[in-house]
Parts: sequence; C-alpha cells; structure tokens
Amino acid sequence: MERALYIGEVFLKHTPPFRHPEHPGRIKAILDLLKRTELGSEVEVRSPVLVDEKELHLIHDPEYVAYVKQMVEVGGGMLDPDTYVSGDSWEAALAAAGTVSYAAMNAIEGKHYLAVTAVRPPGHHARRNKGKGFCIFNNVALAAEKARRLGLKVAIIDIDVHWGDGTAYIFYDTDEVLYISTHQDPRTLYPFEGFPYQKGRGKGEGYTVNIALPPGTNDDQILYAFDRIALPILEAYQPNLILVSAGWDTHWEDPLAEFSLTLNGQWQLINEIYYFAESMGIPIVIALEGGYVEWVVAKSTLNATLAGRKQIFSEKTSVEAIPMEEVEHYVENVKVELRSYWPL
Repeated sequence: MERALYIGEVFLKHTPPFRHPEHPGRIKAILDLLKRTELGSEVEVRSPVLVDEKELHLIHDPEYVAYVKQMVEVGGGMLDPDTYVSGDSWEAALAAAGTVSYAAMNAIEGKHYLAVTAVRPPGHHARRNKGKGFCIFNNVALAAEKARRLGLKVAIIDIDVHWGDGTAYIFYDTDEVLYISTHQDPRTLYPFEGFPYQKGRGKGEGYTVNIALPPGTNDDQILYAFDRIALPILEAYQPNLILVSAGWDTHWEDPLAEFSLTLNGQWQLINEIYYFAESMGIPIVIALEGGYVEWVVAKSTLNATLAGRKQIFSEKTSVEAIPMEEVEHYVENVKVELRSYWPL
C-alpha cells in the first residue's frame, strides 16, 4: 500500500492517576473519527507493534529502562512532576516506540512511502536517562537511530509547539541526523530551551535547527518561516528518510501553548514536508506527539494520512494575526545563527 495508518487500542492502556492533559481520549478520538471517515483505498490501517525492550538501549540508558519497568510493576508513579507511569503503561510505551520504528523500517524497505503513527505516550521530550514532558521513551529517536545505523541520513522535523529537547539532545553531537524544530519562543513556553543558538556540538554543530517563533504565530507565518529556513536546509542536507514529530498543539484552541494555527495551517505544513519528500523520492513517517484538543488531534491526524492528496477536514475560523514584522525578526535571528552552516 502507498500509505499506512498505525493505530490501536493498546495506546488506551496508558492511563493517568489524576486529571491530566495527556490521556487516552486523545487516541480514542482518532479511533472514533476513523470509524466515520472514508480514507480511501490508498491508506491501509495497520496494528501497533511492540519493541523488544533491549532495543530501547539504542537511545536510552539500560538503567532508565529498567527503572520505568520497575515503576510499572509496582503500580505506577511519576517520572517527573508532569510525567506519569501507570500500572498498564509498559505495553503502551513499548508499542509507541515499536510502532514508529517498525513503520520507519517498512518505509525504508519500500512497503509504503507515507506512514502516520497515532501513538501515545508521546516521546520527543524523553532524554537518554529520564522521561519528562509527558514522554517515557523517545519514539522518533529510536526510529532515527535504527535508520542511522543502516547508513541512512535522517531528517527529523518537529512541528510540535514545544521544543523536542529529548530528541535534540540525543542527536546533539552527530551530523548523521538533522533535527529541525518549529516551536514557540522558549522564553515563553516549556521546556524553556530551544533557542536558535543551540545548534549542536562537535560534529553535530549546525545540525540542530531551532526555528523559535513568537506566541500568536499563525498559518501563513509558520509557513513563511518553514519555507525560508527548513526547506533550504533540507535541500542542502539531502536526507534519505524524513521523520516528523507531529504535535497538533500548535492549534489556536490548544490550552498548553499560544500558537494560532488552524487545521488548514497544520495540513499545509504537513503538505510542505510531504512535497519535499516526494520531490526527493524518499519516505516519510509521521508520529503523533502533543495536541490536547481531542477533535483537533483526530482531524489533523487523519488529514495527514492523505498528505499531498486531499484535505478531509478543514476549518473556517479566522484567527487574528500578530504583525508579520515580528515573525520576520525571529526568522532573521535564526538565519544569523545558521548562515555559516547552511545556504540561507
């Protein structure tokens, strides 16, 4: 099949011990909408796949993996003030990491050229030795590391409103994985890092690209930034595989951030990435990260399965824009940091 959507009820097992924005309803909303939506013959719905826990050692310290497993076995607990583990989280966490890397391997082997993985818990804040920001294991980082070990040049594009500090730091010292993130100004939002001057280290210097943008950034403005920074860098890097950390918390209604995108802008940004991958003849794998308005998560996830073809769900809402000059100023700051590495 040309396209695949990986989703399953295993992701409902990771349940918070108290009211929490990252909850099973995020996946249930997708499953419910999927039952009422015709994706067409292009998209195959596939089941999740659990990773062997030893594979997690490719990106996480063995002691940390063992600590999470032990916490699950005693009924759960908190990895940090924001990040819970329940007595049923182990299978869901293994499925989230396993499904993204399995989808990536299938894409590399030519079994599909676009895969959307609707997984939870999310992953892009998870560090080598700790979970944080609602994330237990770093799903996209595992897929990237496995692809890197096959000799592929990997580009990770993180479009969550929060900087994926876990992913960035896992690959901070290598030039074999390019990490590009569009996110809200870290002076105003968790994890309070992800500044343009954080560019990587050693061989990896210049390969962490932080496109920090102001609160209120809307559809046209994020596309402006992406077109002027991300696309030229991707063209220069020439990746063999694109992995997308797709957080739908960029939406104007999301309670945890202050971007002003609509469903239309989220669709357009995914299309920008898709069209680049198509022009290069390389596969693309999209993994769910954040997004805490259930109907947005559901609609944008299903929209992504038909990237480059048709937008199933749209939005007529008009969101008031911040001055374009403010966004241009942010974009220029990023360019100044990166011009010595990339043709900007």
